[in-house]
Amino acid sequence: MKEIKINVSPKVWIYILLVMIAVFAVIMGVSAAIGGSGAIGANKYHMITLFVCIAAFNLVPAYFKRKTHLVITDVQLRVNASEPWVVQLSGVDSFYVGKYKGRKFIGIRYKDNVEAGITDEEIAKDRKQRFKAALQGYPYEVYVGFLSLKPQEICNLLNARIKKER
Repeated sequence: MKEIKINVSPKVWIYILLVMIAVFAVIMGVSAAIGGSGAIGANKYHMITLFVCIAAFNLVPAYFKRKTHLVITDVQLRVNASEPWVVQLSGVDSFYVGKYKGRKFIGIRYKDNVEAGITDEEIAKDRKQRFKAALQGYPYEVYVGFLSLKPQEICNLLNARIKKER
């Protein structure tokens, strides 16, 4: 079976663009209110050019660099986070959808005989420390907000792959 790539949703970039436009409008409004016609924001074309350059140099490379977040194959799940990691499906008992502090994740229940296999209670107890760490969720949870597929659809795909492997 072919691999499934799950990308970051275009909604993320729309939200970032809307925030940047709002910041731009606030800067223009404040500078016009304080300085009048000779203010920094008076020449709107210079400000628009600056805004477009900042957006181009920050957003475009980030989009192409982090476009694919999850790759599901027959034998593994690859997570392209700030530090990429891999889950071998042969050691997983099941996947489930959960939520912690407003962030959706797909939890991983490992088989008992696997080294990474610990109970759900131990995972929940350790979650607060892992939430603050750079590897948010690793190796028990995959945070799946703002992806092109819904978390439940991703979870169903993963569980279907596990059932096929057995």
